[in-house]
Amino acid sequence: MDAFLPALVLFLVFATSAALDPRKVRTGVYLLGAVTLAAMTSLGFLMEGIALTVDGDQVDAWILLGLLVVVAVSVLALGVLLVLNGLTVVRREGRSPAHMLSLALGAAILLYLVAGVAALLTEQMGLLVLLMLLALPIGWCGYGLIAYLLWSWIYGILTARLGRAVDAVVVLGAGLRGREVTPLLRSRIDRGIQWCQRPAQHGRRPLLVMSGGQGPDEEIAEADAMAAYARDHGVGEDAMALERASTTTRENLVFSARLLAARGEVGRVAVVTNSFHAFRAALLMRAIGLPGYAVGSRTARYYWPTAVLREYVAIMRDNFLLNVIGLVLCTFPLAISLVITLTN
Repeated sequence: MDAFLPALVLFLVFATSAALDPRKVRTGVYLLGAVTLAAMTSLGFLMEGIALTVDGDQVDAWILLGLLVVVAVSVLALGVLLVLNGLTVVRREGRSPAHMLSLALGAAILLYLVAGVAALLTEQMGLLVLLMLLALPIGWCGYGLIAYLLWSWIYGILTARLGRAVDAVVVLGAGLRGREVTPLLRSRIDRGIQWCQRPAQHGRRPLLVMSGGQGPDEEIAEADAMAAYARDHGVGEDAMALERASTTTRENLVFSARLLAARGEVGRVAVVTNSFHAFRAALLMRAIGLPGYAVGSRTARYYWPTAVLREYVAIMRDNFLLNVIGLVLCTFPLAISLVITLTN
């Protein structure tokens, strides 16, 4: 069992990080690392066990071939699904760089696979080596994405089931349709109202904060439209506070925290947004020192992949220096190989 010690140590690091403050991307990195090490160790034991009963070299080769086939088919399926999802999002939501993320990633995955197959069939070993080296920066981004998806999913489950009582519920704004809230924004408000009425509040009614300013293409501030919707659904005026100045998620949180502090409400806060956005909101809460957690509301399934990719890009931007250093180091072997190829 000593072989599992590295995985166990990494899992303990993950557990400690999660206990201290779960609002960190690196917590997911620790968890994925522990799972990956445990899986690789288990696979090693499996191959050793098979080798004791049959021709070990032949079985090892078949197992590795099977794993490669599974990985290739999985990546191909992912690329096709992302392309189909991207086309659906563009058709329903219109063309924009944000809406085309899923389509672009799916197309890039398929292009990479086609290039790899073409290099194998034509025996272009130089191209195949370059593609293998290109897998290093791709792996950096892909590992981070999987770690983010894994931990943000677990974080959402934990907060939904174990979220403690709060003194305020802050609902983050989103774009309006005229003077009316959109279905996406309605789901946030409905979730915020529901969160105020949870049994975990033990009879206390937290202040409901509507947070959202007026964009250049909006007739009124998002907070006013959100408050009107909440009043129509039974929320009293004295149970709400409006923050009308913010234009970004960070400003939503900073300005709402100031509003609460001015009212003497300085306890734990639940921030409500859509499920794809909740974990990044939690990261920003930690960054500005706002105690509490983020809660996700339902999101249309077709929109989820594109929205998650957009959030991950934003998280990479928020950790710009770390990702630049990581990508430069991962790209260095590819750059050296290109230089050698071009100079020969």
